[in-house]
Amino acid sequence: MNNESLVYLNKVFTDLEIKSCPLMTQVCTTPETFEQQLSVFDPQEEPCGCSDCSCGDCSCCHNCGCSCGCSCGCASDLDCSDLNFVVDSTEVIISDFDLSCPSSIEPCNVTVDGIPVDMLEVFNERYMAATNDLMSRIGDCSCMESGNSTKGYLLISGVGGFHAKLSIILRGSVFSGGCCKKFKLVFTTRNNICFNIPGQSTFATSQLCLPCTTGGIAPIINFSFSANGTLLNPMITACQTNGNCNLSVTGCLVTEPIASVQVTRQTLFRLDAEALPVPCDDIEKCRQNIGECGLADDDSNAFSLRHRCCDDGRRTEQEADSCSCGCGCTTASRENRTTSIACQFNGRNGCNF
Repeated sequence: MNNESLVYLNKVFTDLEIKSCPLMTQVCTTPETFEQQLSVFDPQEEPCGCSDCSCGDCSCCHNCGCSCGCSCGCASDLDCSDLNFVVDSTEVIISDFDLSCPSSIEPCNVTVDGIPVDMLEVFNERYMAATNDLMSRIGDCSCMESGNSTKGYLLISGVGGFHAKLSIILRGSVFSGGCCKKFKLVFTTRNNICFNIPGQSTFATSQLCLPCTTGGIAPIINFSFSANGTLLNPMITACQTNGNCNLSVTGCLVTEPIASVQVTRQTLFRLDAEALPVPCDDIEKCRQNIGECGLADDDSNAFSLRHRCCDDGRRTEQEADSCSCGCGCTTASRENRTTSIACQFNGRNGCNF
């Protein structure tokens, strides 16, 4: 049985992460832009979630929508006007990092060996650069002859500003009225709100590999943006508002932009695989509309050719000769034969000469 198939697959020729210089931005969280969640617990205990306890549960003191500092033991002495936070560690999680205005990046901002890409498109925070004309200008003949990719210098310059979703996690100790507790404070940007990060970035690498154009199919340079972040000199302040203790953190957000670059090209592969026999969508409609011997049901001048199936290589020669084309064959025999060269179309009946 011959199961070889020719298929086009997107082959990845380059997969890189390119970092840029850090961007520094002042952060000041507000209730309008950030949600806050405070967990307070004894030093020997671990913090637990709001679903595991309620305010007043001494086993887990958590800010479950009530005022800051649940009344459990010493935590009842936590006064919003007398809170001192000592931050031991910070963590910043950056997601949905992208250009604030994706259309601001143009082909001239993306060059290979100093030559701009042909065209630049963006879809779902992913940028795709066409290289049809570019490859005809930078392709290395010796690489083409040996079947290797051409190495180029990629420069993505002058891109920015950015926006992102932030999660700021602070851990440490809180003091109030002689009471000391451990805390975990999480600030998360609210839905439909992004934090703006001004500034421009440049990404460069000399390790870009571009395959040659084959069959009119040129490689595509794909890239998207992400970032690492950290918070310097965080300071937590508390403010009593409408009976609730609202917390705010200020500091310097250091963002390290990253460009994830991939070079892909549709490449022809020969696979040893068998296609699954998935039924055609319109097979029932075809059976209803076409009568026996290829005539249309309304006996009009319109007709449909039958038994013009391509040989997929799965039937033997004996099976192919077991039934002639056209009338006189059973449905089962028609479905299990291949059309030989002697089987010709004769008029409208589809039978042999």
